[in-house]
Amino acid sequence: SLTMEEIHIRLGHIAPEAIRCHTPKDGTITGIKLDKAHSTMGACNSCEYAKATRKPIGKEHNPPCCEHLGDKVHTDLWGPSPVQ
Repeated sequence: SLTMEEIHIRLGHIAPEAIRCHTPKDGTITGIKLDKAHSTMGACNSCEYAKATRKPIGKEHNPPCCEHLGDKVHTDLWGPSPVQ
C-alpha cells in the first residue's frame, strides 16, 4: 500500500482531490492500494515551486533626456556586416 504523497508523486503530481475522487471505497486505484493511515498529505514543495510566479518587471518612467526635437537621434548606419 502507498501513502497519498507517494501516489501523488508517482502519478506526476496529480492533485490529492483527484486521487480521492478516483479511489474506490476499498482503497485501490487499478492495482494501487491507498494506505488508510496516510490518506492525507501536506504541501508538496515541487508543486509549490512549479506554481510560483514572478512579478512583472516594472517599467521605468524616466523624464525625457532631450528637450528639443533632434537633440538625440538613433539610426542604423552600419547595415549588414561582412563575415569572414
